[in-house]
Amino acid sequence: MQNLYKIEILENEVEFLSKKILELNKKLIDSQRAKTLFLSLVANKLNDPMTAVLGMLPHLKIQDGNENIFSTICQEASDLDFKIQNLITVAEIESGNIDNSHALIDIKEIIDEAVKSLKYIIKEKSIKLNIKNSVEKKIVTDPKKIYIIIKNLLSNACMHCPQNGIVDIILSIDDSILTLLIKNESSEPRLKEIPKIFTRFSEKIDSRHGLGIGLSIVRELCESLGGSVEYDIDNNFVTFKVKLPLDEAMQDFQACGSNEFLFDSFDDAIEL
Repeated sequence: MQNLYKIEILENEVEFLSKKILELNKKLIDSQRAKTLFLSLVANKLNDPMTAVLGMLPHLKIQDGNENIFSTICQEASDLDFKIQNLITVAEIESGNIDNSHALIDIKEIIDEAVKSLKYIIKEKSIKLNIKNSVEKKIVTDPKKIYIIIKNLLSNACMHCPQNGIVDIILSIDDSILTLLIKNESSEPRLKEIPKIFTRFSEKIDSRHGLGIGLSIVRELCESLGGSVEYDIDNNFVTFKVKLPLDEAMQDFQACGSNEFLFDSFDDAIEL
């Protein structure tokens, strides 16, 4: 009789704890949804006025002696826009809204656009940028994701590159695999644990190193395209290697468009 009483007590305790776990799990899911919604709302609320600012900046009348001030404003606006676009990408990733699109693109044009968007830091640090591209034909892939991947890796390389340092960009295709290497000199201590380097906020967050989300975005987007990104340190050089599979059967699929639409919005943006 006593044993039956103990069993009943245990069953009641298990039932009570099970309900508590379910309640906590529901709160965790609700909290995650609220965070994703908040992130999406904030990113979009910041994006709209930023787009207006970038569109109006080129129409400002620059007076003699104000060139440096105008250049600084443009640089800060461009940097802020980059961070907002990364926040929007994180919001899309967390919401699961990262479907792939396809377009026939010239990868060199995307590289050039990413370099152009980072011209301030490249000039400020007198970085020597070398581009070696053996991709001669256009490819079919997701232009927006490719642009975000390249810009984040290139921005990371420029941030950690010393003054007068070197950044190499190497592009190639082999067996329907697009390989992108971005390599930079670095005198700063970096994380040696490979999984950590792609974890959000694994590096310190400050005005010089960004929000600490860029490399995690790179990994998420590479995986969404069926590819991968690797990280390696050799002496004073850091290398990120991106490998993305290409569907050769889609190379003649003209209906998928081109990468021109990707940069239409930049035409009215900052031009210095």
